[in-house]
Amino acid sequence: MTTILVVDDSATSRLLFKAHMPKEGGYRVVEAANLAQALERAAAEQPDLMFLDYNMPDQNGVEIAHSLRAAGVVATCFLLTANTQQSVLASAQEAGMRGVLEKPITRAKLEQALAEAGL
Repeated sequence: MTTILVVDDSATSRLLFKAHMPKEGGYRVVEAANLAQALERAAAEQPDLMFLDYNMPDQNGVEIAHSLRAAGVVATCFLLTANTQQSVLASAQEAGMRGVLEKPITRAKLEQALAEAGL
């Protein structure tokens, strides 16, 4: 089973993410609402794939990616954002993220990201 960690401070966004996940494929979604939860869940669950919201209260998604990497988490990572300014896209690329998933999330966007991640 593929474990996916979604980090977003919005409970509604996390719910929509889960609702759009393909039912087939053996995916298990683990949620975190902030950096502390992300670090805890990543250590406990060892996710295969992570989706990190850019606009977070404690750190943005790129900073969270750096924090997770510093903690030894090596999962493939995508940034979730409605902010597609070039500076945001460049920071995601510089952080080694696989790509950017533009909000609002749709099933087609998630399926494309999963395919890009080889899942």
